[in-house]
Amino acid sequence: MRRNERGMALLLCILSLMVLTAIAVGLMYMTNSETQINDNYKNSEQAYFAALAGLQNVRERMSPASTGAHAIANLPTAMPGNTNSILYVVNPRNASDTVNLTVIQDNTNKYYDGELCTELTGQGKACNAGSSTTAIEDPPSYGGASTLPAMGMLNYKWVRVNLKANGATAPYYTNGSSAAATKATQVCWDGSHEILQGGVVTSCSNASTVSYTPVYQLTSLAVTPLGATRMAQMEVALDPPITTKGAVDSQDHVNLTGKLDVNGYDYCTCQCQLDDKGKCTGVYVSRAGKTCDTSKYAVYASSTVDDPNGSEDFVSGQTPAIAQNQPWPYDLNSLMSKFVPSAVNVTGAPYSWSCTGGSCGTHSSPTFGIPPTMPPSPVDNPVGPANMASQITYIPGDVQLTSSPTGNGILIVNGNLDVHGGLDFYGLVLVTGVVSFTGGGSDKVNIYGALIAGQQSLVDNKLGGSMAIQFDQCALPSRDNTQPPKMLSLRELNF
Repeated sequence: MRRNERGMALLLCILSLMVLTAIAVGLMYMTNSETQINDNYKNSEQAYFAALAGLQNVRERMSPASTGAHAIANLPTAMPGNTNSILYVVNPRNASDTVNLTVIQDNTNKYYDGELCTELTGQGKACNAGSSTTAIEDPPSYGGASTLPAMGMLNYKWVRVNLKANGATAPYYTNGSSAAATKATQVCWDGSHEILQGGVVTSCSNASTVSYTPVYQLTSLAVTPLGATRMAQMEVALDPPITTKGAVDSQDHVNLTGKLDVNGYDYCTCQCQLDDKGKCTGVYVSRAGKTCDTSKYAVYASSTVDDPNGSEDFVSGQTPAIAQNQPWPYDLNSLMSKFVPSAVNVTGAPYSWSCTGGSCGTHSSPTFGIPPTMPPSPVDNPVGPANMASQITYIPGDVQLTSSPTGNGILIVNGNLDVHGGLDFYGLVLVTGVVSFTGGGSDKVNIYGALIAGQQSLVDNKLGGSMAIQFDQCALPSRDNTQPPKMLSLRELNF
């Protein structure tokens, strides 16, 4: 070895150790970064699912049948920006975790609701909730002496509940007007679509006799102990109970023949005053403890209706009793899809009908559930045979029913319905195609409930043949108040 090469091996070793050390430090740094990234992701996901948990918890507490401390009894009744318009359900983690209106409205606090300002601005309103807010604590937030499960460990801090206003979030609606003209207008739910209040929607509430219910907007903020923050928003609404515009609602022209009686006074709430011979005087009054619903028509049609002749009697609290060329308020496919999953299909047991080529043929004296004794009495809880039972029945094509068919519940015909020889039905008859009552029947009233008739051909809906139809809200499907409001949409909010 040359004298000038002495120490080279040591230098190379030192350089190699330095390189290996740098690689090791780099690997340790990358590993630590990956760990931190995974921790951040885990905390962020925990916050996201905590925000969802808050939404679902409050949605469940909004069930109409909820009682006691669990229930949210005083939902907002005014549009955002007004008094009684905003409710916060707060959820502190422990006794030292302060979550109240003061911190929620403080833009320097980590629990600040900045999304509210964005929504109010979108509605053209001042960015200030002020005295319009109230708060209740999610009982119990951190245990204590209560036996109820603690919700504070879920890490959502609050859930805001308010009525949805047009312009607050997408999509926006116009109702045929400019977007500016409909900002801050209340958004309602018809069972299948969100729709603005106004026009055909005169009001929306959670009453049991309305066709539209309010859409509520739930906004949730979650903050984990390590500081991860996520915000989510959900729109919910109670499905409205099924109620119609009249005893008969028709999308097509209505052809009147034979002896036909249609009564739009609600049998459930109204009764006819009788003369000294026991005959109806034509004057309807409220039943005991009820308020007579006079808002229904005998026939409500989006097309035209034949002029009644001497053998046809139409009675209603509306004048005239027949409404023609009206807006059609139904989405029949959506309405059907609500009931068909739980329906008895006539192609299966116990009917085993053959439905091919869009036709289910002709059937004599079929039974679609056992109706109460007619007329139903008492009107709001009718009794009947020991085997009285309601049933949702689905007929997937055209059908002719003969020899006095009977039923109780909901009869859905996805096609044309021809009834020949009377009918005894208690409930809702929903037909997507053409309805023809062409035969006679001996029953004083053939349908207690309502009939919705759609259009699938150019043939008119034909009513007649000694047919009598009595509107009865008690016979129509009611809302299951044990269920929470329906979730209409869910989204995460960036802030």
